[in-house]
Amino acid sequence: MKRPFRSPLDVIRAYRLTPAELRDRARLAYAHNQTFLAQLYLDEAEAQEVALRVSRPEACDLCGGRGLLDDIPCWRCHPEASRPRVEEVRRDP
Repeated sequence: MKRPFRSPLDVIRAYRLTPAELRDRARLAYAHNQTFLAQLYLDEAEAQEVALRVSRPEACDLCGGRGLLDDIPCWRCHPEASRPRVEEVRRDP
């Protein structure tokens, strides 16, 4: 019996890698002059990140729920950046 055709993208998705692992494999593919394969890895990593961002209903409008704007913490949803700066201390007389 003849096996069904599996595209390179099907093979990549079968490994169930995280976006960080996909980007690492893309870097390795570029190092070995496999530009087409590297672009497939990068596209799949980007698609997974977008799917994760869209799947979260409570995603922040500013950063998309990642907690960072480039390398700056999001001031709306990052735990350390969104806490109050001044804490009030009351003493009982």
